[in-house]
Amino acid sequence: ICGTGVATDLRVERLEQLLSTVKDLYSEKYGRDVDTEYDADGTPWKVTEGTGVPRDCRVERLEQKLAEVKQLYKQKYGEEVDQEDTDVQYDADGTPWIQICGTGVA
Repeated sequence: ICGTGVATDLRVERLEQLLSTVKDLYSEKYGRDVDTEYDADGTPWKVTEGTGVPRDCRVERLEQKLAEVKQLYKQKYGEEVDQEDTDVQYDADGTPWIQICGTGVA
């Protein structure tokens, strides 16, 4: 068995520290961030990569969470969130107003 005797995660941590030091030195010397791309005019551009998760999966997960919240709302208040309100009144400016009467006790 060959090796350095140093745990792999410690070596990786040390390499990350060295990389950070080199990036700082580059930034001091050239006045530019290593992780920033620059065009021909010297304008900095930040590159943003996606999460690697297809958009449809994220939307699907958000829709699931929304359905859960709607169900919790219905359990607590006995009404559907998407229920159409027929008691909507509009003032002279067209602003909608909904009158809600209650006891003030949660």
